[in-house]
Amino acid sequence: MDKEQYLAGVTELYQGEVEGEGLFSTLLGTCPAEQAYGVALLLQLESEAKARLRPFLWRLGISLVENETMRAAGIEFANKLKAMSWRDAMLELAELAKPFRDRYRALEVVAPKEDKSYVSFMVAHEITVIRYAELQAAGNTKAAIEEVLKPLERRWSPQ
Repeated sequence: MDKEQYLAGVTELYQGEVEGEGLFSTLLGTCPAEQAYGVALLLQLESEAKARLRPFLWRLGISLVENETMRAAGIEFANKLKAMSWRDAMLELAELAKPFRDRYRALEVVAPKEDKSYVSFMVAHEITVIRYAELQAAGNTKAAIEEVLKPLERRWSPQ
């Protein structure tokens, strides 16, 4: 992976969170009431991840301007999910997150030492979304919520 590809991958880390905010903000407005807390936590997870990435992107000279096309893609995906049963929507969400996880893992392999913690954080972030969705699809809301609370309650430092 050359430098340009690497920087494009790092940009995707950030813009993927913009997409996630659009998705979970929209889904929060349409999900079953008993699922709203978990979706609100996912929205918080996306927003906090995006904020944590800003110093990293800034250091690399990458724009912090949010791509509204990405937000619109998240909204569009949420609108697709609202037409499904909760179980099917969660299975679909897990499938959506898996390619992000895989691309971020590939980025993690080539990340310079000083960038590694940011990229590793984003791999773990995507795994959290996948685990949440899989646990929800299995009917285990309590475990799904606990899965998202863990990274939200953990202090994080890029060092």
